[in-house]
Amino acid sequence: MDRHEITPEADKTHQNRLSSVTEEEEEQDAAYTIVTVLDKVANIVDTVQASQKRIEERHREMENAIKTIQIDILKLAQAHGNTGYTVNKLLEKTRKVSSTMKEVRARVERQSANVRKVEAKQEEMLRKNKFRVVIYQVTRNLISSSTVI
Repeated sequence: MDRHEITPEADKTHQNRLSSVTEEEEEQDAAYTIVTVLDKVANIVDTVQASQKRIEERHREMENAIKTIQIDILKLAQAHGNTGYTVNKLLEKTRKVSSTMKEVRARVERQSANVRKVEAKQEEMLRKNKFRVVIYQVTRNLISSSTVI
């Protein structure tokens, strides 16, 4: 037997050794692959959980912002209601003042017309009175001048 010659029994033994090493390696490779896959899955789960926490934080922040906006809108609506009420009261007072002004204006116009009439009568009376005074003065002067003679 040569060194290079392999007997069928030796070949079987050699194959068994190779196959047993191969099976162990395959088992180790499979275990390593499983561990690697589990590690990747754990990383993915951690990433998903971190993302979910960030999303929850953003959701809480948005809820707080929405609550703040709702409170501001309620305050604005209340202020708007108060402003509307105040404007209505002011309009009502303006209407009252306007009607009062119309009445006052009408009274002032009537009084102005009455004053014009009185002034016209007074002017007429003054003209007549001056005429009488002039007549009286003229007649008195005549009387005075005739007595001097």
